[in-house]
Amino acid sequence: MFAILRLVGIIWILGFIVLALAATSSYLFSSIDAAERAQRWSGRLSMALLWPIALMSSAGRDRLRRGF
Repeated sequence: MFAILRLVGIIWILGFIVLALAATSSYLFSSIDAAERAQRWSGRLSMALLWPIALMSSAGRDRLRRGF
């Protein structure tokens, strides 16, 4: 049981890292104004943290696909 929890934790952390890197890359190379860019980055980081929960609903999956 502990091994399964460890595997889930590792997948969660790796997913967060990948999604956070994608959000940061989008933030750094975006051409929109700074206020909107910072707000979008913050939303994407919170979504990166909660991505496994978002996969459980169709609205969450749509939001992950949109990148917001």
